[in-house]
Amino acid sequence: MSARIKKAILKTCSSEAVKKSGEITICLVNNRLIKELNLNYLAQARPTDVIAFDFAEKRRILADIVVSTDVARVNAKRFKTSPSYELLLYVVHGMLHVLGYDDANKRKRKLMDDKAAAILEKICLYKKPTH
Repeated sequence: MSARIKKAILKTCSSEAVKKSGEITICLVNNRLIKELNLNYLAQARPTDVIAFDFAEKRRILADIVVSTDVARVNAKRFKTSPSYELLLYVVHGMLHVLGYDDANKRKRKLMDDKAAAILEKICLYKKPTH
């Protein structure tokens, strides 16, 4: 899985023409921990799929992307995908946040979802999810 995660991050950066180098940490956690992070940093007392922490400097990408494996398992059943597809989707979604995208409204969320699905279609044998 780590090779696929790395490939997803690199494809996201190349798709967005990122020229910076940097460091990105991916943390796979359970719902208890992501709920705690969501409450502490985003004031929402619920689990979520992914939280991205952007510590970028002018010439370097520095980020932590935290992904809930519990949400991935639940959503894989819900959307008829696989848990690994969901994990990669959340990694790409988090990386898009790091690169400046937000999903504050339906239009922006659709843009991010479409970009993430297109990136995953380029690197994987997965079908586009029905999110």
